[in-house]
Amino acid sequence: MRTVLMLAGAAAMLTLAACDEPKPRQAPAEPPPSVTPEPGGGTAPLAYEPISQGLPEKPEFPGFYLDNIGPAFDPLNRPAVVPAGRSLRMDGFGFDPVAKAPAKGVDLVLDGRLYGSAYGHDRPDVADFQKVPGLVPVGFRTMIPATALTPGPHEVVVRVIAADGSGYYQSPVIRFEAR
Repeated sequence: MRTVLMLAGAAAMLTLAACDEPKPRQAPAEPPPSVTPEPGGGTAPLAYEPISQGLPEKPEFPGFYLDNIGPAFDPLNRPAVVPAGRSLRMDGFGFDPVAKAPAKGVDLVLDGRLYGSAYGHDRPDVADFQKVPGLVPVGFRTMIPATALTPGPHEVVVRVIAADGSGYYQSPVIRFEAR
């Protein structure tokens, strides 16, 4: 049953991504103004607390997409290569696929380590595509510290926390490389 749900979710995800021309999107909101210096150059927003730790994983496929891993766009469909040793921003959207409502939040798990995100950025493209006006505030942004991006392969999963906070929906593993 879980395999069928995963395949159905993967088909839905590909439907969202499979268009000949990319849809114009609103520029994402800027990250919070509070920043801290990052080793290796650049700045990153203060860390957000993850909220999925200790919650059970739900069997349904999440309503999500990872738009970019740093400079690599569409990492679900294109091999992603990012600079090693620099802080990295990951952007996308996530919503509760069962309630068809904004999630309680989104966390990312990078190489087994849990990271929180800034959640609630406006994504009218998602609401329009899903034909659910309430799905506008579903964008997320996560900053990964430079120390987490050693040269070599990495794996990230997106956890979309259910609207009622009772668990999370987890994406398939997304692989990328830092050089």
